[in-house]
Amino acid sequence: MTLPLAPEAAALLASAPPRPERHTQSVEDNRRSLREAARLFAPGPELPEVRDCALATPVGDIPARIYRSGPGVSAALVYFHGGGWALGDLDTHDSICRNLAHDTVCTVISVDYRQPPEHRFPVALQDAVAAVAAVAEQAPQLQVDRRRLAVGGDSAGGSLAAAAAQQLAAEVELAHQLLLIPALDARLARWPSYEEFASGTPLSRRDMEWYYEQYCPEPALDDPRLSPLAARDLAGLPPATIVTAECDPLRDEGEAYADLLSRAQVPVELRRYKGMFHPFVLYGARLDAARDAQRYAASRLRKAFEEAVSDGPRRGAGWSRP
Repeated sequence: MTLPLAPEAAALLASAPPRPERHTQSVEDNRRSLREAARLFAPGPELPEVRDCALATPVGDIPARIYRSGPGVSAALVYFHGGGWALGDLDTHDSICRNLAHDTVCTVISVDYRQPPEHRFPVALQDAVAAVAAVAEQAPQLQVDRRRLAVGGDSAGGSLAAAAAQQLAAEVELAHQLLLIPALDARLARWPSYEEFASGTPLSRRDMEWYYEQYCPEPALDDPRLSPLAARDLAGLPPATIVTAECDPLRDEGEAYADLLSRAQVPVELRRYKGMFHPFVLYGARLDAARDAQRYAASRLRKAFEEAVSDGPRRGAGWSRP
């Protein structure tokens, strides 16, 4: 099958060395492979402050990296990196965090949650929830404006961000949730995009099966902590921005979540990038569409932060598919 990739996406993939399917390699080999691939994501912009820290939480100290775009108290995005829960780290996603901090003019706090198979479900989510709560509680020390706090992530990190927003709905008022090419449903067979793009792109169906095998070998597929799309009540969740890629097995679940949020009267804007693949948003230095997606995400965050302090509208929905 000829994939409907955009010319710049096809050229980038053609220039990249072939990668073995995830299930044919060890976890450590796959982690090494992603770290090597991440060299194509960098570099991000220089910022006034980038430093590693530890967030003190009830589940222990959680490593994090703080990206500041300027002095003083600012809005903040708590970010969870992708990589199928088992892969990725603060360094692999350094570039996108730098770009989001720079373009949004906010502080980004990237969280180094514990990973499977060493720490299986729901440990990563427990860390995510604890990290967001800690940032909210420690806002003055972190020089963060508690009223302007958002969560976000890409791929598996988008799953953690969505599930954390659900878990914390009654405890922490969030200004926004930024879900980039998110994994939101472990019930893979439900979605035609898994058949349409089962192979031939950087993320195959078998890759996703391997990721879930590492994270949750005996999944309760309807558990919203694993499948945020399975949540019964989404009313009252923070406004959302969801970015999907046309040639991505995860496309349909991301767009279905946007529809469910809209039905629950949660303000949501969905943007699908035509001809793009998973995880295109990380290639800000190589793909015009990736930089556009990052700037779009930053513009949505800026708007959300402005509305959070001006009591702007928090109902309704918007849709955009360029």
